Amino acid sequence: MAVFDHELMVSASVDELNRLVDWIDEILEAESCVIKAHSHVAIVVEEIFVNIARYAYNGLEGTVLVRLGFEGPRMIMQFEDSGTAFNPLEYLELDTKAGIDQRRIGGMGIYLVRKMMDEVSYARVDDKNVFTIHKTIREV
Repeated sequence: MAVFDHELMVSASVDELNRLVDWIDEILEAESCVIKAHSHVAIVVEEIFVNIARYAYNGLEGTVLVRLGFEGPRMIMQFEDSGTAFNPLEYLELDTKAGIDQRRIGGMGIYLVRKMMDEVSYARVDDKNVFTIHKTIREV
């Protein structure tokens, strides 16, 4: 079980994205995160948060709790919301070899999350979606 040293609760609104990103940037800089990992985390955070903000609450107000912790050179981040149950990892893997006209719509975001993070997981706990990402942020 990961230990989370940092927590931030924000409204599930795209308007809160900059606040969330600034909070994460400050922590990653303090943790000496390498530039490439920092860029990957920023892309993934935007993808996950925007999807929660747009779809989890079906147009109603809600919140997202973001937890952030570190185990050695690894960052562990969780996104928790009380919205509609949705496991993005059950979404069919994107066929990147298919032509653009043959690809189904959607799936690029979770594809990027899977490719840019070291590990991703989803759980439904106490009627909440809990999506966890892991990324090595420092040279070992």
